[in-house]
Amino acid sequence: MTNQNTSFQVEVFSGEFWQASLMRQLLSEHDIYSFVSNELLSSIDPVIISTTVVSHVTLKVSQADGERALELIEEYNNSAPLE
Repeated sequence: MTNQNTSFQVEVFSGEFWQASLMRQLLSEHDIYSFVSNELLSSIDPVIISTTVVSHVTLKVSQADGERALELIEEYNNSAPLE
């Protein structure tokens, strides 16, 4: 896993908090540490927060993990849904 003190410079996802949480878990399973911006505000009260800009969060990783993280997210987004 990449050192957690590495600066988060690459945005790999932007969207709703629940989507970012899924992507964060995906990256974690591949030993990529990520940071969700506005995580605490978005999880306080999703109903109230969903009507504001805060409902959109970004997921960031270190530059070293950026390319691999983007590949994993793209692969996940392009995969066939489970039936």
